[in-house]
Amino acid sequence: MKSVVYFTDMRARRVEEASVKKLSRLLDALDLGDLIGSGDLVAIKVHLGTPGNQRHIRPHHIRVVVEKVRELGGRPFVTDTTGISLLSPRGDAVKVLRAAAMNGITAETVGAPIIVADGLRGFSGVPVKVDGFRLKEVEVAQAIAEADVLISLAHAKGHPRTGLGGALKNIGVGCVTKRGRAPLHLAKKPQTKPEFCNGCGECARFCPAGAIVKQPDGTYTIDQSKCIWACGCWELCPQKAITSWAEMHHPSNEELCIRVADAAKAVLSLFKGRAAFVNLAYDITPHCDCFPWGDVPMVPDIGMLASRDPVAIDKASIDLITSAPGLPGSAAEDTGALEPGVDKISALLEWEPFRPFKRHGGPMWKAHVEWAAKAGLGSLDYELVRVS
Repeated sequence: MKSVVYFTDMRARRVEEASVKKLSRLLDALDLGDLIGSGDLVAIKVHLGTPGNQRHIRPHHIRVVVEKVRELGGRPFVTDTTGISLLSPRGDAVKVLRAAAMNGITAETVGAPIIVADGLRGFSGVPVKVDGFRLKEVEVAQAIAEADVLISLAHAKGHPRTGLGGALKNIGVGCVTKRGRAPLHLAKKPQTKPEFCNGCGECARFCPAGAIVKQPDGTYTIDQSKCIWACGCWELCPQKAITSWAEMHHPSNEELCIRVADAAKAVLSLFKGRAAFVNLAYDITPHCDCFPWGDVPMVPDIGMLASRDPVAIDKASIDLITSAPGLPGSAAEDTGALEPGVDKISALLEWEPFRPFKRHGGPMWKAHVEWAAKAGLGSLDYELVRVS
């Protein structure tokens, strides 16, 4: 049986066609009253953006979802998690909330509290058992795990590894803690390179786990049993004496896709079907919202999609991006993917800013959705139902 994906475009020729009104009708089509009961805590999971990247979802679209949840008797909160490294622009809750405010996303603009789900430094979570392809336990962000209902409100755009940043990535990566996120991306924990270490000790002072230990010869090593794997010491060392992100990453991006499916399965297991997914397919950049810059969109604004099925909504988003014409002066032109019907996401393998990711296979949208389908998260077969 095909999953239903509701869709509305971005055209607005009269007030009734304003995007906020269209989004409200799209949510009505989902019949969220089946999911949300009186007094339920409803987590609206978004990406709050990164400083320097202006291609994020609009605050007034978040507010539409907030108001719809409140109409149904739920208690909404808007939420996101910290980045994998403490040193990143989204490394702790203070940085995340500052980025959100810079992007115009505040409690006042969205009409609900904004909560960083994995705590101040990104280590507040709940271990969840999962029968995954690779993972048997995933640390889900605390505030996500404690919610009654989950609504993913994702910005549909490209990604250098999974191909699409949509519902699956918003859940599988965006709803876990730093410790939960590290094994998705990385095949091994950081290690020191004694031949480069000058004994400055900066890494040991930084490590919140006390895992970096001075040796008799004055160099430092990382105690693998204490390392919590997600703090970012590899970014800190002035001598480059700690293995880099690229050296630790899984050899293939397909491995990341498999693990994202496992993590999404763990997150969604907490809600027992009480989850819904919205993809906002506008400002469709080649890259994700974690980038500290925003390229021009590679296709025209497509519209907004909603479904109870995270696999179907992401597959529909990919298909709509493929069928759209590429925009001149964008990554679609850079990669020769201007024509409607050309796989614009796979073509990004040759996009110059994505060259560092090429060694791991580039954008793998097919693996991303296919492994999620194999994990039982949804269906690749869907019916697109237009909502006017």
